[in-house]
Amino acid sequence: MSKKVLIVDDEEGFCKTIKDYLKESGKFEVEILTDSRTAINTAKAFMPDIILLDLRMPHVGGFEVCELLSNDKETEHIPIIVTTALSDDGDIKKAYHMGASAYLVKPVEFHKLLEEIDKLLNQ
Repeated sequence: MSKKVLIVDDEEGFCKTIKDYLKESGKFEVEILTDSRTAINTAKAFMPDIILLDLRMPHVGGFEVCELLSNDKETEHIPIIVTTALSDDGDIKKAYHMGASAYLVKPVEFHKLLEEIDKLLNQ
């Protein structure tokens, strides 16, 4: 049975690359969302097993999306892996404070991403 992954990132190239990689493994169904304004409603409708979330996005920033997802009764159980170019210790701490389960700095190494996904899904 495949696991559902929601990618919330405004970088279409990144999204397509990660989606192709995850689908090649044969273990994942992947949905891409490039507009963070609909992240909460999309997460509730799609009900992913895990969310990959960028922090720098137009309209609604990733920190806010992370906090909203983590504080919503319907989505609070979904692990969130932050995938971002932001590598500052303050950003990392803030992301975990907002509800992130893991933090990966772009460019993301595919094997590390799979390790994090497997680890979080098997907790």
